[in-house]
Amino acid sequence: MRLDQEKIEIGMIRQFVESEGKKILEIGCGDGRLTAVLAEGASECIAIDPDDSSIAGARSAIGGVDFRVGSGEALNFEDESFDLTLFTMSLHHHADCARALREAHRTLKKDGTLVILEPAADGELQRVYHLFTDETLGIQRALDAINGSDFTLERQATFHKNWVFEDKEELYDYHFKNYSSTDYDAGIVDSMNRLLGKKIHDRPVILQDKLTIFSMRRKP
Repeated sequence: MRLDQEKIEIGMIRQFVESEGKKILEIGCGDGRLTAVLAEGASECIAIDPDDSSIAGARSAIGGVDFRVGSGEALNFEDESFDLTLFTMSLHHHADCARALREAHRTLKKDGTLVILEPAADGELQRVYHLFTDETLGIQRALDAINGSDFTLERQATFHKNWVFEDKEELYDYHFKNYSSTDYDAGIVDSMNRLLGKKIHDRPVILQDKLTIFSMRRKP
């Protein structure tokens, strides 16, 4: 599987915010795929994720970043610690999105910037993922929290990036390996085939991931 070879995602982040010389906190870093690029030129970069194995993998693969196990709902940092905080596809995973945003507000400097990347519930890739775990309500909670937060929205945009699978077998393997506790489920495979229609037989199978990026300013 090849993800975002065109580097559209990091390109959008770069359009929305400048990280050079800034102290950065990334919330929900996963394996550090974006962290490594975000950290370039930063004065300091701390990245957290609740998954122990993801943090262990990121630590072993990426230097120059302080990777820690942690949650956005309880940030273990002093008030006004960061110039830039990012939620990278992670806000909707928090049980209390509003609390996570309050923590981000507390730990940002008064002129700090918050960048949030969130999936769109109606995106092609997300609709496939929903066959395993439906995140529609979580995504809506995140959007509601953003709209009700103590941040001023400065800019917002929707964009797409591509996930490229060699064929339908790789598509099945990837999703069942990463998102299912069982072997192939014939019902889910059938639903996936119906959802993607003729595209399921393409070589490669290219799925679009629809994302929204928000740039927000901390209110005094």
